[in-house]
Amino acid sequence: MGELSLIEKIRGLLGPPGAGIIIGPGDDAAVLEPPAGLTVVTCDAFVEDVHFRKGYASLSDIGWKCMVANLSDIAAMGGFPAHAVVSVCVDPGSTEDDVLGLYRGLLGAARSYGTEVVGGDVVSSTTGLVVSIALLGVVDPERIVTRRGAVPGDALVVTGELGGSDVGLMALRDGEGAVEDLAAAVDRHLRPKPRIAEAQALIDVATPHAMIDLSDGLTTDALHLAEESCVGIVVREETIPIAGCAATAADRFGVSPAELALASGEEFELLVALPASEVDRSVEHVEAVTGTRLTRIGEIVESERGHILIGKDGTEDALRRTGYEHALGRER
Repeated sequence: MGELSLIEKIRGLLGPPGAGIIIGPGDDAAVLEPPAGLTVVTCDAFVEDVHFRKGYASLSDIGWKCMVANLSDIAAMGGFPAHAVVSVCVDPGSTEDDVLGLYRGLLGAARSYGTEVVGGDVVSSTTGLVVSIALLGVVDPERIVTRRGAVPGDALVVTGELGGSDVGLMALRDGEGAVEDLAAAVDRHLRPKPRIAEAQALIDVATPHAMIDLSDGLTTDALHLAEESCVGIVVREETIPIAGCAATAADRFGVSPAELALASGEEFELLVALPASEVDRSVEHVEAVTGTRLTRIGEIVESERGHILIGKDGTEDALRRTGYEHALGRER
């Protein structure tokens, strides 16, 4: 494929610059009008056969999820996404249509959540496809939420339901992506949704002390939050909201729904520590405004108690990382 021709076709997909873009794609750099508030920035890189496999997903699906991973990071900070820069390293096996399909997925996710792609780069790769995204957003100084503010006595709540993404991945691996009762799980894995509106609805009625998005799995990310806040944590297995498709798939794939809910990565739900007194009104408001369920699954405790998982039978065990580990290069 010709580089200049491809870039022109990508610019055609991007369309004219949107609000706040003084100079968009096509120059050496974009020029943006700073929005009111503070700028929040995130970036992620996605590597073929580490973060995705083409055999499991279309290029459009891959593009969608790469963008959502960044959008979800902005949501977890209490911000709104605004502008993205995308770099793609094109592998030797990709065609021009493949790259345009990837961009259609990227742009579909970005535009669905108020984000404009303002530039980037396209280069050749001698190995696999690589996608790297930097995303800029805006956050009100009074509404910033980090991983570091949880305090003993806080309740631990989570948006949505868990386990569906890993079921979708298992279905795709086993060639069962078209099975009717697994369709919701496959869609959950390929086309996740960032919880931007849910984060804002929560902050409207509560004072969340810490928040993290579940990209690597509930256990892994809960431990991230606890470690960054220097606190202990208790998770109660019986209260974890399990996706219906996870329960349905338990026998098919030989795994327990609870294990799926604890370990499933790329859920992009939000795990939040907030004052226990604010849980009831938060649950009611988030569901009323967004339609998304909010569930209490545990609490923050003194660091000396450690990190605890209470099983359905009431027994206590150490909360261990069972989700995605970047250093291991496990495929998602």
